[in-house]
Amino acid sequence: MAFILDPQQHDAGVRLFLRHYALSPSRRPALETLQQILAAFAHLPYENLSKIIKFNRCSENEARRLRLPEEVIAEHLQWHLGGTCFSLTFFLQTILQHHGFAGYIVMGDMKAGKNIHCALVVMLEGVRYLVDPGYLLRQPLALDPKRPRLYHTEFTGVELRFDEPAGGYDVFTFNRQAMKWRYRFADRPTPPEEFLQHWQDSFHRNSMHGLCLTRATAEELIFIRQDFMRLTTLDGKRNIPIKANYHATIQEIFGIAPEYVEQAQAALRENLARERAAQTASSGQVQY
Repeated sequence: MAFILDPQQHDAGVRLFLRHYALSPSRRPALETLQQILAAFAHLPYENLSKIIKFNRCSENEARRLRLPEEVIAEHLQWHLGGTCFSLTFFLQTILQHHGFAGYIVMGDMKAGKNIHCALVVMLEGVRYLVDPGYLLRQPLALDPKRPRLYHTEFTGVELRFDEPAGGYDVFTFNRQAMKWRYRFADRPTPPEEFLQHWQDSFHRNSMHGLCLTRATAEELIFIRQDFMRLTTLDGKRNIPIKANYHATIQEIFGIAPEYVEQAQAALRENLARERAAQTASSGQVQY
């Protein structure tokens, strides 16, 4: 039997999330409820350590390598983990559906390729809202083709702008120095089987070639990629080398224990070695 993504099968993950963040299990959709859920969900960081480790353990099993809601929340409570845009988006969709919200997943195109980002569109009282846990947005953004939407956080601004010739919405982030295009999405529901395929494809993207973590605080956005940390505020960006205290920095900012980071580093090395071996085999080269 083919594996199917179904938010209705993950009541246990939703209950654990609601209990941990002391949220009411009310099924009455309202903007205030949506904002409360997003504020709690923002505690889950964007990180690919958990995905890299899971892929290392279950690379050949396409169903088991997915981190579904119960696993996401359990590992958040144990290790302070979160997930990438796919696991976070599906978990958030599951939570919202259990609260009676209507909505659907949309796929986003970025500079690195098509259909590599995902987010949610939530319908409420005749208005469609973009909800994006992958970019750690704590507020829903109303979709209006006739008028751009601006949203300011403590560390950056977000602009949502409709591109009529392209038939989609562009998402930009900006500070006082510059504006940067992030991704484009069409306001089109992504069928579950199509979303599942994009999720499976994501295990073979370049984003799996290095450890990456992002967390939003009250003052700034913290982004760690490889041995550098970038701090983003409205005044600009600052890059800090952290190779000398890599594990300690991640533990201090994200609460993720050094032993888990070491496990992710080991899994990453094994994954890359497997990928190189597979590429060599497929090209017909023989190594001596």
